[in-house]
Amino acid sequence: MTIVQQIRAILALIWFDGVLPIRRSPFNVVNFVVSPLTILFFIYLFAGPEKAKFAISGGLTAVIVGSCIILETEAAFIRLVVRLQDMFVSSPLSPVSYVLGLSIALLLNGLAGIVLFSSLIAATGFVSIIGALAIIAACILTWASVSTLGFILSTFARDMRDLWVYAPLLTVLLSFLPPIFYPVSYIPANVRFIAYAAPTTYPAQIIQMATGLISYSGTGLLLDFVGGVAYVMILVLIASRLARWRQR
Repeated sequence: MTIVQQIRAILALIWFDGVLPIRRSPFNVVNFVVSPLTILFFIYLFAGPEKAKFAISGGLTAVIVGSCIILETEAAFIRLVVRLQDMFVSSPLSPVSYVLGLSIALLLNGLAGIVLFSSLIAATGFVSIIGALAIIAACILTWASVSTLGFILSTFARDMRDLWVYAPLLTVLLSFLPPIFYPVSYIPANVRFIAYAAPTTYPAQIIQMATGLISYSGTGLLLDFVGGVAYVMILVLIASRLARWRQR
């Protein structure tokens, strides 16, 4: 397939798996906003407005994680139940285009939350143009890493029931336990390295620096970008190998 045909196929997947489900059930988008807003409410109530800014920046990451990690169940459903993945992967459609189409489609579920928390970030403090670009880049890193991780997990499923428990668990592990809603400095220095095992730590710290919640450091920002990009590249490599294996 040519690049134009790949793009058309990606757009078809986005329409089929993203736009149509939302049109049928618009309230699905609410599911990905409720938890971050709840955390924001309680942090604002018990810790005050200043600490609530961390909940706003963390909420942006959490919405993306919640809407993207469900790719594990969606991809497994397409493969195991409707049995369309083998057709997609064995067709001229590239595996990367297949995962890209699904991941963008599912991200649409979190679009309302992304707009909401982005607006709150803009309303609660000054963000420069460079800071805004850094936040956008951090969101892209979060989307890419979590979506790819979800697809990798979906390839190991043999039954849909295997995955029912994973999405909520992974949402907690990726968006609530790492330093997303709080600074990494709250974690004891001797165990802080554990936080960097989560792919969401790097983009979350980029957002925190861009919004002035933690001290800006050129070296720290560079390391977070390098760590986030490296995570994405490793996961994409693993996912592409698994997709090629499915064609054999």
